[in-house]
Amino acid sequence: MNETDTHDWLQERLARIEAGETLEAVLADLPAEEAGLVQLAAALKSVAYPGREASLVSAQRRELLRAAQKGKTMTIQPDPADAGGTRTRWGLRLTLLGGLAALFVCAFAVATLAGAVWWWRGGRLSEAQRGPTGGEVVVEARDPQSGAVSEARGLVEAQGDDGSWEVVRAGHVVTAGQRLRTGALSSATLVFYDGSQTRLGPNTEVTVEALDAQKSGPRVVRLTQWLGDTDHDVAPPSDPASVYEVNTPSGAGKAKGTFFHVSVTTVLIRFDVDEGAVEVTNVNVTVVVVAGQSTVIVVGQPPVTPMFRITGEGEVERTGATWRIAGQDFLTNENTVIVGNPQVGDWVAFEGRLFAGGTRYADRIVLLRRAIEDRFTFAGTVEAIGVLTWTISGRTVHVDDQTTIEPGLSVGDEVEIEGGVTLDGTLWASSIRRAATNRFQFTGVVQRMGAGSWTISGISVTVNVSTTIDAEIVAGDVVLVTGQILEDDTWLATSIQRATADTFDFVGVVVRTDPWNVSGVEFETDEHTDIDEGIRVGNRVRVRGRILADGTWLAERIMQLDEDRRHHVQFTARVQSIDPWVVGGISVTVDAQTQIEGVIEVDDLVTVKGNLLPDGTVLAKKITRVAEARSCADTSVIVSSVGDGQIVLLDGRTISLTESVNVEGTINIASVIVIRTCVGEGDQLVVVSIVVVFQLEGLPTPTPTPVTPSPAGDTSGEFTICHQPPGNPEQRHTIKVDGGALQGHLGHGDTLGPCGGDGEGDDDDD
Repeated sequence: MNETDTHDWLQERLARIEAGETLEAVLADLPAEEAGLVQLAAALKSVAYPGREASLVSAQRRELLRAAQKGKTMTIQPDPADAGGTRTRWGLRLTLLGGLAALFVCAFAVATLAGAVWWWRGGRLSEAQRGPTGGEVVVEARDPQSGAVSEARGLVEAQGDDGSWEVVRAGHVVTAGQRLRTGALSSATLVFYDGSQTRLGPNTEVTVEALDAQKSGPRVVRLTQWLGDTDHDVAPPSDPASVYEVNTPSGAGKAKGTFFHVSVTTVLIRFDVDEGAVEVTNVNVTVVVVAGQSTVIVVGQPPVTPMFRITGEGEVERTGATWRIAGQDFLTNENTVIVGNPQVGDWVAFEGRLFAGGTRYADRIVLLRRAIEDRFTFAGTVEAIGVLTWTISGRTVHVDDQTTIEPGLSVGDEVEIEGGVTLDGTLWASSIRRAATNRFQFTGVVQRMGAGSWTISGISVTVNVSTTIDAEIVAGDVVLVTGQILEDDTWLATSIQRATADTFDFVGVVVRTDPWNVSGVEFETDEHTDIDEGIRVGNRVRVRGRILADGTWLAERIMQLDEDRRHHVQFTARVQSIDPWVVGGISVTVDAQTQIEGVIEVDDLVTVKGNLLPDGTVLAKKITRVAEARSCADTSVIVSSVGDGQIVLLDGRTISLTESVNVEGTINIASVIVIRTCVGEGDQLVVVSIVVVFQLEGLPTPTPTPVTPSPAGDTSGEFTICHQPPGNPEQRHTIKVDGGALQGHLGHGDTLGPCGGDGEGDDDDD
């Protein structure tokens, strides 16, 4: 008997007992072993179950994920120096962990029984099972005709039969006909009975049109996505007649066992496929998008020919109409989504498409972190206040009209200063504020508004008559909240204002470090998070970071405030001299107690942590070499031939398969592969890995391609574009333009490649 059969009959017997049948009648036709399970379940019904501690749930979940990571059948091995490389999900599949097989057999009956009892009690989750910020819990759908909301962050709402919207949390049951939506800084995952999942990003709205996600037989999951971004992880079907379909206001996509992304805006729809294939249809035109490809539908038009995707992370080298990131150029226009206002030197993630001929177009550019050079923070005592300079613990700090200074500061106050270091060591303050108390400031989405407390991004915030609140704030608004954490861990708001920022900054007491929890707030860290050493539970810390688009709190800095931190200083800059030490123009004293991490040379980027002495000098406790991440891009391409030690791509490029290139999978003719290219020494692009993600039945027929401008800016040659006169989309027509005029056309809404569909002038007139 398989797991599904056992779960189904056990639920049926428990339901009969719940309906009033006697235990004897329910057990009458059961073998002894099955009867024993039902009797045990009946006895368990009277047992009072304590709520599971959230920290225990999180720890168990992390251990399971770590164990699963060890059982992956295929991994992408990043370049060792690629500290900031992207994490790409190309065809990863989890295998059974051999060491757990016997344990699974022994525990199966108990696990099945526990699941049945949970269902019998209504599948409700206790408050203790939820994270303190309303974060992740593990939820499963109870039957094929229902789904369940999981991992709800921020504001997640469901529409009732009367058309009204109500806030829902993890565990909410969804059936066919129900509509879900997320607000700003919010996200949710919808899980189905067969294991498929749909993840809703911020400002997303989806309707479940039809649902029968059975594990055997033809599965049916049909959704309509009205707006926003979704990720779909479709379980492999047991029946070829199965349907997993995402409809949009202009087109639809059908998938089998696949992982894909759908983005819907008011002007266009985009389907990106990471695994398998998706059939995308609009106005009676269907294209097949395979792993590594994207297609775009302009509202009312057919999907464009699928193009290969390019993704990655890297340093911004140029902005404007043409961005340069990770050593490669990307065209942009008004449809390019740019998040966070990144500038030259900042580190960004990017998504785009590779047009025939090699032209790259950026669909999305997202700021990940600001340039880290030449920044400082320190705490000290105000000794003098001037119009252009302040003296703080012996150090002169320059201020200007861009410096944010907390009102009411005076000589003798303990303050915290942040700013930049110029090449000559001058400190320019970006902000000066009183030294940290248990106060907070964060941006969040309003979920609930009460007379004495509000819930904002999962945090319960107390308000009173002294709280300043902007007028006409409603649920779903993004607000900036400032206040103080009281001794009883109450978060008392002093002001709640509308905001567009996406940061948090608060001081509290460490409750847990794995995962991090400070004064009841859980947040995530990554390899770029700067964490002071020696932080323990009970320490006071200051946590600063960014709130990601899906509502995740990502810490950028965790600073210890206890012990001898009163005049702590930290800055990151280039080493100008080692004997004596000069970093970013600042003289640094090094003694026998100073820890020096790594082999450090002149011109290396380092972080100095230490104390500011009364004479204004810096005594270093630790100097750490900053590992500078490599800019890398992942590009999908097709292999046209395979030779001895090299492959030839469909676009004519030849790639040598040297020992330095890590290859995952078997490369054949017509393989779709992802090539990771990183910026190496001398700014040269180096191939570091190749991953096979899909196998086509044969090579596609090549299509004519436009001439591509060279990276140096040569715009000679002609380009085929679809010209769309402003205000008259029905008059679009195919034309050719020279390279010098290309960007102007793209900037006004024209697109590369010929027009398609049934619009007037769609037959190529070139």
